[in-house]
Amino acid sequence: GDAATHHDAVTGKSYAYVGAQGNQGGGTNPNLFVFDLSNLSGDINAPNGVDSNPCVYLNLGMTGLTHTINVARGLLFLHTAYSSNGCRVYDLTTNPMNPKYLFNTSGSGRDCHDSGVIENVNGRDLWVVSDGGGRRQRIWDITNVGASWPTGALPPLVGQTNQISGIYAHSNWVSDDKRYLFSWDENNVIDISVHDITNPAAPIEINLFQYSENSQYNAIPHNGEVRAKYLYVAYYEAGLRVFDISNPYAPLEVGKAETYRDADGDGDYTRGISGSYDGAWNTYPFLPSGNILVSDMYGGLFIVRADPPYPTPDAPTATGQRDGSDNVILNWNAVDNARGYSVER
Repeated sequence: GDAATHHDAVTGKSYAYVGAQGNQGGGTNPNLFVFDLSNLSGDINAPNGVDSNPCVYLNLGMTGLTHTINVARGLLFLHTAYSSNGCRVYDLTTNPMNPKYLFNTSGSGRDCHDSGVIENVNGRDLWVVSDGGGRRQRIWDITNVGASWPTGALPPLVGQTNQISGIYAHSNWVSDDKRYLFSWDENNVIDISVHDITNPAAPIEINLFQYSENSQYNAIPHNGEVRAKYLYVAYYEAGLRVFDISNPYAPLEVGKAETYRDADGDGDYTRGISGSYDGAWNTYPFLPSGNILVSDMYGGLFIVRADPPYPTPDAPTATGQRDGSDNVILNWNAVDNARGYSVER
């Protein structure tokens, strides 16, 4: 059995891949496991029986290479959190039970703590890597990476964010319009950064922000996701924090769930915030029901629901005209509940 404390699991078609952090997460067997889920019942009225063991699994070894993992576009990404291996990338299309090694991103400053894939960005599939102690996010073009990719060859490096002193580039997520990159710092220096990646070759830092109580209680963010105009962040001791990012230049915290300080929800804080790595670990806001899942290291799984914090703003009335110097002059009226205004050509 695997004695690791922390695991990361992802699914690709009818297979599940489970990584164990091992020594980095308090365990002793940090291997990668693959489970064949094809024999699971798809009928809620006829589930698999108790102890039926329908899932065949293999221990693939790969000891110490699975600090976190991800699956996208037929590829398996192992995030080692060490520059000696960086990210290790495998093809799953040939044999999902025996992934084919393609390449790794090892090198100075390329720790690879986590990564995400953005598909079809002007015809390209981009891979954004949070490089830990490298203190930045790197963007690679993996459009052509697949089963026939030459072993050991690196894909093109498109661009990278600026280095931010003292941070640990932990993880990232991209806005639904694929324009803004949100990144989390686990060293408790800046918490969250925002970059405009309209031109992925030259990301522009546009904002750094923290949760609403940071000046009083200095909590650390861990992971987060974007759904529509909201950013959901598992903020360790500060629980789940929800930000309105309709104006990414000025995100606004609009909701929270105190999974760590007030786990039973009675309004009394039984724990405090000391800036430790305890509390909300991850969140998942993509269920069709609208419910949000939050995993907490002490309280377990929480299921919460976010109600709109304020009414949807009305559309402003805008006019445009050219002056005598051929400049374009825009005018619009302010409306209630608007978080900001943007002008796009």
